[in-house]
Amino acid sequence: MNTPRVFHLEGMHCGSCVARITAHVKQHPLVETVTVDLAGSKMEVRADSSVTDDAITALVAAAGDYTATPQTAEHPATSSIPNDQPRGFWATYRPLLTLIALLGIVPALSLGDSLTAHSWMRWFMAGFFLSFSYFKLLDVKSFADSYRMYDWIAKAVPAWGLAYPFVELGLGLAYAADWAPTATNWTALVLMLVGAGGVIQSNLQKKAIRCACLGTVFNLPMSTVTIVEDLIMAAMAAMMLR
Repeated sequence: MNTPRVFHLEGMHCGSCVARITAHVKQHPLVETVTVDLAGSKMEVRADSSVTDDAITALVAAAGDYTATPQTAEHPATSSIPNDQPRGFWATYRPLLTLIALLGIVPALSLGDSLTAHSWMRWFMAGFFLSFSYFKLLDVKSFADSYRMYDWIAKAVPAWGLAYPFVELGLGLAYAADWAPTATNWTALVLMLVGAGGVIQSNLQKKAIRCACLGTVFNLPMSTVTIVEDLIMAAMAAMMLR
């Protein structure tokens, strides 16, 4: 078998990117195997020696807005890649934390004298599911590909990843309209607990997976923050069932 060649990849964001790059490179008749590592931003290709590195990088570029760089002694695959530099907590989670802060402040200001713990939680949940579903709906296919990498249900039933943004949209509308509160809260409780379970498992397995909570618009890593987010939402749904 031919010696594997390793390329550094830039521009990947989710499982859909992996699938596109893999399909485009494998379409070459002299390429034997293609293995794309999303977390490591790299690709291993086994191909006939007549297939040049330039031919492989051209196939990657044809897949979309991606760049492949051959790993050589002169050009290491992991050298000076800005996107791979570690970021601080605030720089990483600023989009998520800013959104959650706004979702908490707006109901408190708008409800005025009618503010209660229950009413605040209901409107917070409405805003949470509506805004989070919006980001997922911007690219449902890419979200589903990322979600399937860690969610228990989506792994077993891939169609669940495609349906999930619409389920969140429905929950947001149900909370806003105060429709069937018992069924709505039970649904949210189960979904958040199942979601937390998948995230906890991925973290325990030390998997470097992108969090799909805000779709594929923001590059958020899977971490304890995601677990806390899911468990807090589950706790609020449980409190509203009382």
